[in-house]
Amino acid sequence: MNNVEVDDIDLTAGMGSQSDDRAGSLTHPTRGKLLTYVFEERRNIHCYFDDMSGSWIKLPVSWEQHHDFVKPLVEQIRETCPAWKDKYDVIAALRCSNYDLDDCIATYFTIGDTGNMDTPDRVVGMNTDQLKKKDDKIKKLEAKIEKIKPDYVEACRLNKVLQTENETFKDELQKLREKVSELEVEAKTANLRVNAMQQDRPKTARPMTARPVTARPVTAKQKTPEAKTPAPEPEPEPEPEPVGPVIDEETLKAVDVGAKELDKMNKNLKSLVKRGFDDLTVLVKQAREGVSRLGKMDSSTSAELDELRVLYRKECMQRKILYNKIQELRGNIRVFCRCRRDDRVQCAINFPSDHEILCPNPQGGTKKYKFDRVFSPQSTQDEVFNEVLPIITSCVDGYNVCLMAYGQTGSGKTFTMMGPKENPGVNIRAVSELLKICAERDKVQYAIKVSLLEVYNENLQDLLTAKGSPSLDIKMNGKKLVVQGLTEVQVKTVEDIKQVMDKGDENRSVAATKMNSSSSRSHLLLMIQVEGVDKVSNATSYGSLTLVDLAGSERIAKTGATGQTLVEAAAINKSLTSLGQVFSSLRSNALHIPYRNSKLTHLLQSSLGGDAKAALFVNCSPDIENMSETISTLTFGSNAKQVALGKASQNVKK
Repeated sequence: MNNVEVDDIDLTAGMGSQSDDRAGSLTHPTRGKLLTYVFEERRNIHCYFDDMSGSWIKLPVSWEQHHDFVKPLVEQIRETCPAWKDKYDVIAALRCSNYDLDDCIATYFTIGDTGNMDTPDRVVGMNTDQLKKKDDKIKKLEAKIEKIKPDYVEACRLNKVLQTENETFKDELQKLREKVSELEVEAKTANLRVNAMQQDRPKTARPMTARPVTARPVTAKQKTPEAKTPAPEPEPEPEPEPVGPVIDEETLKAVDVGAKELDKMNKNLKSLVKRGFDDLTVLVKQAREGVSRLGKMDSSTSAELDELRVLYRKECMQRKILYNKIQELRGNIRVFCRCRRDDRVQCAINFPSDHEILCPNPQGGTKKYKFDRVFSPQSTQDEVFNEVLPIITSCVDGYNVCLMAYGQTGSGKTFTMMGPKENPGVNIRAVSELLKICAERDKVQYAIKVSLLEVYNENLQDLLTAKGSPSLDIKMNGKKLVVQGLTEVQVKTVEDIKQVMDKGDENRSVAATKMNSSSSRSHLLLMIQVEGVDKVSNATSYGSLTLVDLAGSERIAKTGATGQTLVEAAAINKSLTSLGQVFSSLRSNALHIPYRNSKLTHLLQSSLGGDAKAALFVNCSPDIENMSETISTLTFGSNAKQVALGKASQNVKK
């Protein structure tokens, strides 16, 4: 199945223009508006010969499902995808996939469903009559809604009026409460005054009670008493002068008004506090009930969350396994992106997810790229190696595997592939892991041989020999590519690996540029041959692992290369251009693949020729100054991701 960039197609026809009548759009009931394009390519067409007309006529789908060629394909698809029930849809997908079984299954897994947009009765569980009844019922309900809509609008209006009146009544009620408080204060003040007046009034004289008089006889000696003169009334005592300061009447009135206000505020505060406590009591009661319900739900909710986490992880794992399986069936190059960590500059790239990278476009806006895995600047060597470990270790089973690192100078390719001694990269970790796996399989006897060479100025140099050795040449031995005179060293321990890598690192060509103080001036290839002999069946497997640290893609004006460095830069760019041409030809299924345009692509012919597994690291810089080179690198990786090499095959002889 051809993979074509959206940017390569003029889709304006699907948006209202008529520049390309093959471009269009489709409204899907669940996925919304989809852009479509009618591709022109070679197709297998199933026909039958009509005796009446004497011509070949295309087979109808209802006929084709009973054909001996199509029936096994349909059965295999239905076994692989049990949820795909519709035979007509399966045959239609087979036709679109050019009767390629793997591509048809991969398309189904990519879409996720059969994408039925109609409702034919032949599909299980679909009934057009029931759907029509439901549609009619929906229309009646919609008409009923339209009918009662004016009543609803009027009810909303009345509700709004009632809410306004309610607010007005609340304000009036509050004013009445304040008035009641004032009246209560005035009544209390009046009572206090009455009590004070009763206590301050003058005391009146108490009435004398008459004593009883005994009658005496009157004698001669007794004389009639003379009338007594009334005693003079005592003069009233002068009023005592007031002691202390004199308070005028205005001050007393002000104090009285202040006392009334304080009393009024006190009553309002008491009323407010009482209402607040009542509300608080209700809230506390509701909170206790809620806590009680949460306590009962806590155990069950925790168990459900744990179960959901497990199911989510399982679903993610299954999706990843299915995706990797599809990639293996299609033979696509696995592309991983890694951004270098550079604390000297601010990272101008964003990482929305583990599979997406978002970088600013110098021409404006942003550009998003998707890869099989994206590693941020905080990623470690362990994380990177664990992601490519399943691909690398498959060489033990007899597969040819190739892993390349591409990017501009100073983007971290050599760090990813080689790494320092205290934190090694993919190369040493890969050989160490192969040794470990070979040691664990006691029923198979393995031999691991390592070669190290570089492509320098279109010449092959053996890095395990002394400098100045003659360049090597590439020959074809049958279908196998052989580098004549290349040194092969058998390794049995990790120390053997380190010695080989140290020797090769000493002989590799490097130079200083404006972009990197120690820039690699050649393409480094670590070639590992794994031969295993089964002690039981005597079957022999031949696997190979090619680890490529490509020289930095660079702009000569930016690196400031001169003299010999300029010649090296021209050779590097030529070989990388040839690698891009090979990827473009593989992507478009061209009849001729230009492997011989450079020594690099010629060496990689067996790894990219169709029976190998391939992976590519695209390394980029986080600096905004290098954004144009970063976009070029990401575009290269995005194009390489669409290259389908075909299903890898094992090299086993019995």
